Amino acid sequence: MEKKEIIIVSFKHNGKVHRTWYQTYLIENNEEYMVVGSTHSLVIESDGRKWRANEPAITIFFKKEWFNVVCMIRDEGLFYYVNLASPAFYLNGVIKYIDYDLDFKVSPDFKIKVLDEFEYKKHKKLYNYSDALDKIIRNKFKMVKQKIVKHEFPFISEKIGDYYHIYEKIMNQEDKEDV
Repeated sequence: MEKKEIIIVSFKHNGKVHRTWYQTYLIENNEEYMVVGSTHSLVIESDGRKWRANEPAITIFFKKEWFNVVCMIRDEGLFYYVNLASPAFYLNGVIKYIDYDLDFKVSPDFKIKVLDEFEYKKHKKLYNYSDALDKIIRNKFKMVKQKIVKHEFPFISEKIGDYYHIYEKIMNQEDKEDV
């Protein structure tokens, strides 16, 4: 597989850009999801602040599901950061989705911490989420939690490890060609 750099853009419900990731690479794009690899990617916030991710990551963007998962590879193990979000789509080198604030952080021992409940409630009111949208997000919240508990894809460390090895091969392949 060739090295294909892409951009990731998350939006808020009102259509405004929330956050943009650069230096990310497409590993797989199938009917159900896209897999992206990155190492210390550049992130630009909507207010212009810039920062770099602290570790390598594999991110899974679902095309029909209402969440995406950042799998952070750290010395202590694999951490998952789950964003409740609209299904993602890929067009012209850019993955786009709407971020709906509710998140899970999952440690290597699969302890689950729910994040940003206050932010979700605030944005639900500010952006006027419909009852139908709120119901979808709450149902998907429960569904994702069950996937985590049952260790269903993408919460399978071996599978994420396989994707990370593919990412490393792609990145090393070009490094060898540059020499």
